[in-house]
Amino acid sequence: MKKINFILAVAMSSLIATSVSAANDDAIVNKARELQLSKKYDEAVKLYEANKSNASERLYVDYATLLINLKKYDECDEMLTAALNKYPDSLRIKNALGLAKYKSGNLSAASSLFSQVMSKDSNNKYAKGMLETIRKDKVALSSPIPTEKTGDIGDGSDEDFSDGSFSGAISFKPSDKLSLEEQQELAKKLYKQMMELDKWAIEDFISLHKQVIEKCPLTDNAQESCWRLSNLFELGVEPPEYENSIACLEYLLKQYPDTPLMPDAKNRLLIACQKIEDFTKVCKLYEELFEKDPEPERKTFMIRALEYAKALKAAGRNADAEKWFTKVIELDDGKNELEARVARRLLGEL
Repeated sequence: MKKINFILAVAMSSLIATSVSAANDDAIVNKARELQLSKKYDEAVKLYEANKSNASERLYVDYATLLINLKKYDECDEMLTAALNKYPDSLRIKNALGLAKYKSGNLSAASSLFSQVMSKDSNNKYAKGMLETIRKDKVALSSPIPTEKTGDIGDGSDEDFSDGSFSGAISFKPSDKLSLEEQQELAKKLYKQMMELDKWAIEDFISLHKQVIEKCPLTDNAQESCWRLSNLFELGVEPPEYENSIACLEYLLKQYPDTPLMPDAKNRLLIACQKIEDFTKVCKLYEELFEKDPEPERKTFMIRALEYAKALKAAGRNADAEKWFTKVIELDDGKNELEARVARRLLGEL
């Protein structure tokens, strides 16, 4: 009887300790999210780092989200790999690590992690969606851009869409009813609501980000919400809603032409337009890129010129495509690099 009581006491002690640890982690996560809301990202990182040795799954996943948003993929990879040693069966940590691998370009490792999650939970929507995204990315990387133009949605001029969005995609109606101070306060409240959501409450995140964009258009949060919303449409839903992502990015670039998010937004916009095979828009984006950066280093120029020529060919602009394929071949100067080999093959198809 004494032995049973002793075992029970040990079990209860362990349970109480776990509860206390979970409560502490909740407090840490909430504090870290408040720091992020105030854009004190370095302080949030330090807080997570100071408390990660005995962290819960939740703390690890929240810390991973911050590192991924800061594009610190190597640090995130290292931290989550250590976390898996502590929680080897955690599907949430594997999903987070899979996303870090994907963001860093390691598609094979990401695919392996998401497959592990699916083997344990065949209904895991996030892992399933990411596996499909990776599959499409691998196809795109191993195949030339299709030669037939489909899904044309115009040349991107102001007449082609209203409020920065495409027909059938999400649209925004910014309001000026609130003062700047009122908008800032409302944006803070809406972001606080998002920080309290479960990571997979995608529809709630979409709704709240849309409110920030429409009701708080004068705040920096509105720009950030455009970016985060485009990310949700590409990675948070299955199948990815690229037209909605494009609408968010177009709105961001049109409403906030001086946004510091400009380079990343244009890069994501270019990729999204390639995904839906809007080669007219792809051509326009490459033209803007070459206008802004006409003489990048040689290898970068060859890659960009080849992709631009592919888009020109797919858009039916064969004469222009021929010129750019020829530029790639000439810059190769007889070295027979991959870009030149592809350019010769596609030039022969014109």
